[in-house]
Amino acid sequence: MQSADIVVKEEPNQRRGQTVDDIIERVRNAILAGRIVPGQRLVANDLVEQLGVSRGSIREAFQRLSAEGLVDITPNRGAMVRRLSREQVRDLFQIRINLEGLGARLAAERIHDADHREQFLAVWDEVKPDGSARAWPLFMRQNRLYHRTIVSLGGNKQLTQLIDNLQLPIVMFQVGQSMQPENSARSHHDHAQIAEAILAGDAKAAQSAMENHLKGSADWILQLPNTAFGLNA
Repeated sequence: MQSADIVVKEEPNQRRGQTVDDIIERVRNAILAGRIVPGQRLVANDLVEQLGVSRGSIREAFQRLSAEGLVDITPNRGAMVRRLSREQVRDLFQIRINLEGLGARLAAERIHDADHREQFLAVWDEVKPDGSARAWPLFMRQNRLYHRTIVSLGGNKQLTQLIDNLQLPIVMFQVGQSMQPENSARSHHDHAQIAEAILAGDAKAAQSAMENHLKGSADWILQLPNTAFGLNA
C-alpha cells in the first residue's frame, strides 16, 4: 500500500479522536475503492511512518474497522482487510436478497414522489450498458451507485444503514478477478429489468427483478473455486 492511497497527518494540537476518525475514513475509502484488497495486511509500523500518526491511533483505528467488519485482527499477525469465506458470502447474500428486494419495492412505490424519477433517470443514464467493455473498477463504482440509489429512493434510512453495514463491496472486490464477460452482461440485463419495473411504479415486479438479480449473482460467485474465498471456504 502506498502512502498516496491514504494520506492523513496528525497535527500537534489535533484531538486523537479526530485523528482516528481520519485514519478510519481514509482506510475505509481505500478498501471500498479497491486500492487495498481483501486479504492484504495493514502493517501498523508502515502506517505510522507513512501517515505520520501515532501507533496508538493506528491501533484504535484497526479496532474500530474490525468492529465494522472491514478488517480482521489476528494475534501475532496484525490486521488484514477482511477476506470472506464461502459460507460468509452465502450468508451475506441471503440477507442482501431480502433487504435489497424490499429496497427495490419501496423505490418503485415512491418513484412518482418529488424528483425521484429525475434522480433515478440521471443515475440510470450514467450506468446503463452502452455495448462497450468496462474496466472492473468502473463497473464496481457504477454497480454500487446503482444499487445505493435504488435503496435511497425508498426513503427507509434504517434499511439503507443495514445494507451499508453488510460491507458488500468487499465481496465484489474479492471475487472481481473471476468475473467473466457473461457475468457482466447478465448483470446489465438484470439492471435494465429492475429499472424498467421501478420506472413503471410496479413494486412487485421491481422486488422480484432485484431478488432474481441477486440470486443469480450469488449463484456464480458461490460456484467459484476455494481460492476465491478466505479460510474455512
